[in-house]
Amino acid sequence: MGRVIRGYKEGDEITPLVKEMTQEAINLFEGSAGNTGPSQFTDEHSAKEVLGTKGTVASGRMSLTFAIEMMRRHFGADVFDHTGVVDLRFLRPVRPGDTITFSGTVSGTSREANGSKVSVDIGVKNQRGDTTGVGQGSAIVPNAYLPAEDL
Repeated sequence: MGRVIRGYKEGDEITPLVKEMTQEAINLFEGSAGNTGPSQFTDEHSAKEVLGTKGTVASGRMSLTFAIEMMRRHFGADVFDHTGVVDLRFLRPVRPGDTITFSGTVSGTSREANGSKVSVDIGVKNQRGDTTGVGQGSAIVPNAYLPAEDL
């Protein structure tokens, strides 16, 4: 894939990322991290004992991974993998059966030595419209990826 030249301005929306949370996906995510025993993420009894909930929840790491995926898709792997950052706060549990939408809005840009730092406000909502997470992300877009008028 070649370079994508794109301008950035405050208020620009990032393409949202929608994820269907299933217990199977949560179990696979936890297993990929080496967590093989029962936990509040994979076992209802453990969730009741540890969290006092009726069922399991997805770990915050899973939501963070999806926020990173959204930013990486928007900026491209060649940019985001080198300069991307995401900081996410978890406000409400994400449960199996939830549909989670990750969205982002450009909150500002600033000049850097070799490009522009593009800052993004990130929001995460479930299918009921409840905010499950908020945060910020950024990436430094090299001059080679910016239109001439943005330099």
